[in-house]
Amino acid sequence: MAFTVVSLGGPVAAEGEDMLREAGVTSLHTAAYPIKQEAVELLGRSGADAIIVRLVERIDADLMKASPNLKVVAKHGAGTNEIDLAAAKALGLPVLAAVGANAHSVAEHALMLMLALIKDVRNQDAYVRGGGWDKKGYRGRELRGRVLGLIGIGMIGRALAAMVQPIGMTTIAYDPFAPEAAFGPHARRVESLDALLADSDIVSLHCPLTPQTQNLIDARALGLMKPGALLINTARGEVVDEAALFDALTSGRLAAAGLDSFAVEPPAKDNPLWTLPNVIVTPHCGGVTEEARREVSLMTVRNVLTLLRGGAVDQRCLVNR
Repeated sequence: MAFTVVSLGGPVAAEGEDMLREAGVTSLHTAAYPIKQEAVELLGRSGADAIIVRLVERIDADLMKASPNLKVVAKHGAGTNEIDLAAAKALGLPVLAAVGANAHSVAEHALMLMLALIKDVRNQDAYVRGGGWDKKGYRGRELRGRVLGLIGIGMIGRALAAMVQPIGMTTIAYDPFAPEAAFGPHARRVESLDALLADSDIVSLHCPLTPQTQNLIDARALGLMKPGALLINTARGEVVDEAALFDALTSGRLAAAGLDSFAVEPPAKDNPLWTLPNVIVTPHCGGVTEEARREVSLMTVRNVLTLLRGGAVDQRCLVNR
């Protein structure tokens, strides 16, 4: 039986497209962040059997109802906040995620932001490009001997904890939902968020976005952090209260922040965080290295094909079981 798969927000990696083609699947895609009506029309016209969610603002009931043949919605990645899970459940549609496929890349990205901030890379680069060369004013520091606090100890958090151990960092983690075994040999469990914030030199976010974690890092939480601490966010932007973060950075409460995600994406061009020299930002790209994109695409396509053929999907990838 021939199937049609529509990727909303661009095609999957070449290896994933090859897998679809070899399986006899018709693969279609939109541009990044497609206009909703255009996506609805493509899904309806093609009679799509599966939606792969890449760069799109929201997958709601209208999109899921557009094709009468739709059997599955698959996220090209791990986070599914842009998918209306309640609507999918009501329509009887399984939602899949590529769990863990880009964990190593996101962990590396978090480490990169930590190093770039503590070594003051952004400002030193601008200084040299502007003709400067005097090193007496440089105030770079070391990660060695510092405490890294992880909020969330999933696959990304565990990978980051392993990466920083040879540097000489101590890692603590707060995750009330994780079993003891999840902390592994490189992270020590702390029982409260407040304790983690107070004890960490660097706080790195690796928790999902839920009603409980929205604005988790607010003015109160930022006030508990060590003066001069760093904040790293490679999770979801809505976990951080950006106005409170701006205040903490401008007041000197925090030394710096490295941000890969934002409450609104794409963020506004006049976001006040852009004016701060102690902030490094990236366009939510931590999990889209070439290697990660290939692994995510292959896992996503493999999951979709398995489900369409009536096979058993890895339960870790089934979001709305």
